[in-house]
Amino acid sequence: MPPWPGLATPRARLRPLGPADAPAFHALVTRADTGRMLFLFPPDWTLAAAATFLQGCAWTGRPGFRLGLEAGGDLAGWIGCSDDPEPQVFYALAPAHRGQGLGAEVLGAFCTFLFDRFDPPALRAGVFDDNPASLRVLTACGFCDIGGAMLTSAARAAPAPGRWMRRPNPATGAR
Repeated sequence: MPPWPGLATPRARLRPLGPADAPAFHALVTRADTGRMLFLFPPDWTLAAAATFLQGCAWTGRPGFRLGLEAGGDLAGWIGCSDDPEPQVFYALAPAHRGQGLGAEVLGAFCTFLFDRFDPPALRAGVFDDNPASLRVLTACGFCDIGGAMLTSAARAAPAPGRWMRRPNPATGAR
């Protein structure tokens, strides 16, 4: 596995997640206000499942990984991407770090990293309509609305309205 090349912004540092991060990762994604905005994590997800999940999405030098977001000495959240031809990006911030522009700062740098390192034609993201903060972050980072859809979350009882967003690779232009 190639070493993590490192990525930092003025206020944060991205780093691989490890076994010691499982409790904080688990606590964040199983919060009612956070989990329902994500697709994969049910409220009864176990700490053991979180540890296994983090092992499966470790940095390997190719898309399909999650990274920890450190800010002010804390694990302030996480960010990652899928291994799809147009990778999906996903992220979550701990409540103490929300509403300060950190999400847009980190997502913008992460998108640049993905385009520079892997050269995908575009990046995608799904966002629930009842998550206007994340929609603002995606829009600020150059994602455009490509259509509404019913999205599912393991922390919601039923599918809910949302949007698919897409950011074309700036090196290749809009496709």
